[in-house]
Amino acid sequence: MKFLIVGDSQANGKPGQATEARLRAQGHTVMRVARDGHGPVAYQHNTDGVRDAFLDAVRSFSPDVVLGVWGHNPTTAAALQWFRGSVPQPVYASGPPSYPNASDQVLGDRYKAMFQSVFGDGRYIDAYAWTPVSLPRDRPGWHFTTSEGGQAWGNPLADELLRRAAGAPGSGSGGGGGGTALGPPVGAGRLALAAAGAVTVLGLLWWLTRRPVRRNRRRRR
Repeated sequence: MKFLIVGDSQANGKPGQATEARLRAQGHTVMRVARDGHGPVAYQHNTDGVRDAFLDAVRSFSPDVVLGVWGHNPTTAAALQWFRGSVPQPVYASGPPSYPNASDQVLGDRYKAMFQSVFGDGRYIDAYAWTPVSLPRDRPGWHFTTSEGGQAWGNPLADELLRRAAGAPGSGSGGGGGGTALGPPVGAGRLALAAAGAVTVLGLLWWLTRRPVRRNRRRRR
């Protein structure tokens, strides 16, 4: 399979490097397009041309799967929805990692909730369990400074991505969902149809209760 990895400094640094190496070691073709300090909002608004670089890579490389690896650069639900819908390929996301600094962790929790909301059908792969604060990092605590630190996140991320792209349910730190590279979880279509049917029935019942009641009157002769 062909995988395109995009993101910010986490994709450009040790975790992204480790994810790429792990996928390549298992016989897959990988391209990585990432820019330090450029999160989902930057991609949505094409800051410094990152959106163009991403979409150009999609057109030239034609990946089977797109993976975003993110830290805690500016993120919004709208930007994540844009990222997921910007290409026809299945799009997965992982990040942010856990942070040793309390304020960074609060921001990371907020962004993680956004990722879970937008990619909650099996396309979000949680990184918290793989990124304990004990891993060596730089002074702010944002980036992993050793290959081992990058592999602690990148190796299981690559393995979990391959599982899901092959159609296996989510496992481990990645959480539930069960979405595959071909679409949402099995049975999602039937559930959507059932929900649509229920809405139709409720709408009909509401309409019937709102109709004016005609009183039976004898016609004058």
